Amino acid sequence: MTKPRVWVFLLLTGISGEVFSLAILKKADFIGFIFVTVYITLGLMGAESISNYFDLPIDRLMKRTMNRPLPSGRMKPQVALYGGIILVAVMLLMSLYKSILSFAFMATGVFDYTIIYSYLTKRKTSWNIILGAYSGGAPLLAGFYAFYPSFNMLSLLFFLVIMVWTPLHIWTLSIRYMDDYSNASVPMLPVVLGPERTMLVLFPVSVLLTAISFLSGYEMISYFRGFTGIAVFIVFIALGLYIFISYLRALLSRGRVMKLFAATNMFIGAFFMAVAIFSLLIPFIGVAR
Repeated sequence: MTKPRVWVFLLLTGISGEVFSLAILKKADFIGFIFVTVYITLGLMGAESISNYFDLPIDRLMKRTMNRPLPSGRMKPQVALYGGIILVAVMLLMSLYKSILSFAFMATGVFDYTIIYSYLTKRKTSWNIILGAYSGGAPLLAGFYAFYPSFNMLSLLFFLVIMVWTPLHIWTLSIRYMDDYSNASVPMLPVVLGPERTMLVLFPVSVLLTAISFLSGYEMISYFRGFTGIAVFIVFIALGLYIFISYLRALLSRGRVMKLFAATNMFIGAFFMAVAIFSLLIPFIGVAR
């Protein structure tokens, strides 16, 4: 009901934000790290539960989703709604105790996903996922600003990676399940424009995602000395090229659309694992800032 295959990726971004924040502060706060990780997890689970409640009429009509706990009848809708509200409420109290900025990002992220995306726009506009993309980046900012007190450019670039990655990820999946969305009257972009034109729309998206990956690596150079920074930059260049080449291959062959979808999963997982791993090195071989 909470879609763990979805929120695990978002939790990874939140954890990466925490690790990066603590690393550049050169601060070891294991209790704080666990505390923040717990409330980010609760918020993600709660948001997904509430979203499932709003999506119930759609999920009953789509083959891909009709076997989920709510449309299949294995769980009552009220459990998803009230359970989700309780999880979100606990998250809000915990995040408010920790940091007003972290609270703000988690609260607005949940509102964007459940109300703006799931309730208001999902069934009304093909740009629904653009309006809901903010919620995907909110856990990263919540994790980072749970500890860090001021603006950081690299955290913004990481946030933009998630924002731009989201339509590439979702619209690719929507091409595969276009008939499902059409039957449920959900105007995802492939339903409105068709798969070929959607793939063309994804060209500037993939270019922008690649460019932000490069910029993230370039900005991260400043946290390291000499060849270490260059090695970090090369990793982010490789990740950017990987997702762009995956897109080009899918553009040339529609049969590779689901491989592009798998590539988006690989990209986001590898990107933020790299962020976390490199962040752990900053206190030891990084540059004081």
